[in-house]
Amino acid sequence: MMRRPRADGWWYPWTFVFGMLVVIAVNIVLITYAIGTFPGLDTEDAYQKGLAYNQTIAAARVQEARGWHLDIRYAPHPDEASAHEGELVVTLRDRGGEPLYGLDVSAALIRPTRGGLDSRIALQPAGSGEYRGEATLPLPGQWDVRVYARRGEEDFQATRRIMVQ
Repeated sequence: MMRRPRADGWWYPWTFVFGMLVVIAVNIVLITYAIGTFPGLDTEDAYQKGLAYNQTIAAARVQEARGWHLDIRYAPHPDEASAHEGELVVTLRDRGGEPLYGLDVSAALIRPTRGGLDSRIALQPAGSGEYRGEATLPLPGQWDVRVYARRGEEDFQATRRIMVQ
């Protein structure tokens, strides 16, 4: 019995099959990784916050009319390089640039790319509108600092992003 020789290009359809198998394998890997790393809800109580949206807008307008603004500085301690310890300094000023005194100030340190690392610290007055507190950040990189300041019925909150080396 004599074998018939294969025709030229017999392998062309198999390149399509192989290519589709590669695409399917890559998709399975990406889907598995996406499901395994998704932390869940982005915003807690999203429905309640959505219902209070108009109140949030009104509060933002009141805050903007008040004219307070802030500067944030993070100064790492040079001897504590592995723990990323440092001092968070928040300077609060009014519309005219005068320092704000007598505020109750705290800050939430939020890791934007990974949940479970967030912390909250109280800031103590240091004069000239500065409020300071010790912060320990478990990882270097970007952190969102959400500052809450209150004096009587007046309140203020703002978020700034800092980079920790």
